[in-house]
Amino acid sequence: MKKVRILVLLLSFALILSACGGTKTGGKGEITLEYWNIFTGPDGDNMKKMVDQFNEEHKGEIKIKSQTMPAGNFYDKIRTVVSKGNAPDVAIMHLDQIAKYSDLGVLEPLDDLAAGLDMSEDDFIPQVWKAGVYDGKRYGIPLDVHPLALYYNKDLLEKSGFDAPPTTLDELIEMSKKIQEDNSGVWGTAIPPLWPSGFIFHSLLYQFGGESTDAEGKTPLYNSEAGVNALQTMADLVHKEKISPNNIQQDGEVTLFRQGKLAFHFNGIWMINGFEEQEGLNFGSAPIPVFGEKASTFAGSHNFVLPKQKKKNEAKLEAAMKFVKYVTDNSLEWAKAGQVPAKNSVRESDDFKALEHQSAIAEQVPYLIFPPASPTFIDAWSPTDEAINLAVLGKSSAKDALNAAAEKGEKQAAAAAK
Repeated sequence: MKKVRILVLLLSFALILSACGGTKTGGKGEITLEYWNIFTGPDGDNMKKMVDQFNEEHKGEIKIKSQTMPAGNFYDKIRTVVSKGNAPDVAIMHLDQIAKYSDLGVLEPLDDLAAGLDMSEDDFIPQVWKAGVYDGKRYGIPLDVHPLALYYNKDLLEKSGFDAPPTTLDELIEMSKKIQEDNSGVWGTAIPPLWPSGFIFHSLLYQFGGESTDAEGKTPLYNSEAGVNALQTMADLVHKEKISPNNIQQDGEVTLFRQGKLAFHFNGIWMINGFEEQEGLNFGSAPIPVFGEKASTFAGSHNFVLPKQKKKNEAKLEAAMKFVKYVTDNSLEWAKAGQVPAKNSVRESDDFKALEHQSAIAEQVPYLIFPPASPTFIDAWSPTDEAINLAVLGKSSAKDALNAAAEKGEKQAAAAAK
């Protein structure tokens, strides 16, 4: 009888443990997932709202524990924790990093997991969906696209008799010169020699009919005639047309726009909330003008990825993908942070269309361009920063600067591929 009582107690104790569940094993009870992201700015608050809402709706099933860290050391840290077998269950990664870290064996392929939740190209912007594939396998699920945009000062335009922003290079020059004539101390636009001019050059390169690199991301193609025309056009706005100040310091163009001393400002969509907080700034947002033969706009993207675990846990993988699907399905909150949702249904909703700046910038979606899915693209492309700097400052011709950059980029890509 005593043995029976002990056996009953042991069984009861086992049932209690089972009911409590193993948060890390994916067994019965609540599964806890570690989620790493790089949203250290104000957009982090919007992401936190979505995570909190997911946790509330999935209480007892899945719990997300978020950790936010600066982007500077994020990627090295991901690689380190994967090698040590203690990686997060889900993470955010910039699109242009996915191929590199897939090639390093850091990321889990997502094809079967995405298909299991009926996630497909039909649900997303086609260009960004395709860009998450490397070597025939999917490694990223896009959350957003963040394109280059044109911001304009409505008061300056109205004063000079304009009721809409420029849509072509000629209109940009004409309107800028008129606004400068009408307003002392005001510039038409700004072409900085530093960031974010790389995004401007990338856009114009494709507008003039060029390409960044070959499909493998190893051979630079930006020193083509199209690339030279694109970069020379940027330099001409400073030195020939004189509608941009020379030698703008880092973020100097942002300061000018905030102060009402710049009519047209090229920057990313992520600037919306910062400009909305600027007292007295009456601004609008629009697609960037077409400088060349066709509309093309550079864009980046935040993607969800699943870092590889030392021991694969199918229950946790499925739980992580449920979280990914939930956030992409409910990314209107993320759009409010100053992004364009990658999910078609969210972007096409009335609620998104009611977001004045985001929806205006999203008009560029059909012709967004993304870097090729290559682990060496960054190595091949990065020397363009120096070329842009030299050309915009008038220290080198666009052709010489880009030829030197292409030579350096090819060597870097070859070294990185070894």
